[in-house]
Amino acid sequence: MKDSKRPLRGLTNGPIAPTLVRFALPLLVTNLLHTISGTWNAVWVSHLLGPDDLVAVVNANVLLGILIGSIMGFGMAAGVSIGQSIGADDLRSAHRVVGTSIGFGIIGGIIIAVIGLFGVHAIVDMIHIPAEAREQAITYFRIVCLSMPTQFFFVFTMMILRSSGDARTPFVFNLIWIALGLALTPILLTGAFGLPRLGIAGAALGGWIANATALVAMIFYVYRKNMPLVLRGSDLRYLRPDPRILWMLAKRGIPTAAESLIVQGAYFVLLTLVNAYGVMTAAGYGVAAQLWSYVMMPTMAFAASMSAMAAQNIGAKRWDRVNKIALRGCALSITITAGTAFIIYALGDAPLLLFLPEGGEPLRTAREINAIVLWSWPVIAITFGLFAVVKANGVMLPSAIIFAITMWGLRVPFANMLQPEFGAAAIWWSYPVGSIASALLAFAYYRWGKWRRHAPMTTHLEETGT
Repeated sequence: MKDSKRPLRGLTNGPIAPTLVRFALPLLVTNLLHTISGTWNAVWVSHLLGPDDLVAVVNANVLLGILIGSIMGFGMAAGVSIGQSIGADDLRSAHRVVGTSIGFGIIGGIIIAVIGLFGVHAIVDMIHIPAEAREQAITYFRIVCLSMPTQFFFVFTMMILRSSGDARTPFVFNLIWIALGLALTPILLTGAFGLPRLGIAGAALGGWIANATALVAMIFYVYRKNMPLVLRGSDLRYLRPDPRILWMLAKRGIPTAAESLIVQGAYFVLLTLVNAYGVMTAAGYGVAAQLWSYVMMPTMAFAASMSAMAAQNIGAKRWDRVNKIALRGCALSITITAGTAFIIYALGDAPLLLFLPEGGEPLRTAREINAIVLWSWPVIAITFGLFAVVKANGVMLPSAIIFAITMWGLRVPFANMLQPEFGAAAIWWSYPVGSIASALLAFAYYRWGKWRRHAPMTTHLEETGT
């Protein structure tokens, strides 16, 4: 059933590369600002509270990545479904998915908040965080977990808007979130303006307040502008998750969630190996990882944009454009990611000295890690870009299988088996080894896999409609 309202399609016509750049740019800038915000927090924590608290933040963020990844697969599946529905000019089906995905996202955020509140001690003990950083990690992790309901609501809404072809609105309200976080973190961390000095708790609480404020402002804005995907009147009933749509999303979302658990779980194991070398090595690793976030920004921005663009073209049955999206999107992503890595190499120790004192063991460790790992991140642009296009047709399982092979069948065993010979360097070398293997397998599946034969998700929505 087609909706009679004005169609939203905006990614199925026109030149591909310029459209991808324009669509990816707001997300790229958003990711840059979020990364700067994370760097800002890490600088304040490392300089005011010391390396123990920095290790606590790094470890807590890995744990949060595992929890968030367990549910974000549903958000990706919802975004693909909405994009395909819009490409097919079926606004009613898009509304149904919007309601179910937001309702489920809020429930998922509450579940993670409960896990963080009551299970944090067991989780922190499992990762073997150094004793000096344990209590700080518990405090930080618990507060950030409690912020998950508002964060999930915000992120799911942002993904929905981007799937509709609207990159501007998420960009504007991400700016509000980031700007407030940048202001609140040092204020709450240090107790400025007569406020209580909250220490590491302030770093987590500042982000939560900023996110909740941006969420309320965004909801007010989208309703005031009466955007096409807004739920009003009888459409509000869609906020109660529809079991049939939830099952459709689950069939696509569970493999993506499993993929995130596979990837983050491997990082969890590798981080445990890093922690075994002590707080100095863990601090160096944490600082190197801060810089990796900047290198990965173009990859993630272009992958998300390629997925949204490909989904709309698949929904519109414009398969002639899908291969071009993959080729040109990967080329753009690799080029910008490699350029970012080159800039960091060219700057030498300067970025590392934002976090670490000159001449110490953590600085030497961070320098060694980046020499081994940083160059391999552009290779990951191939993996994420090709999988983004495959997932745009609702095919989620192959990427999870490939990451299981490369992360657990290659990267983790590589690090474990070669540690007796090479020490911590075996952990660092496992990153490029796994990255190259993932890119080769992703290309093989994209080229020869059967993902193009998969029925669009809009077909399943029509089957569950009334």
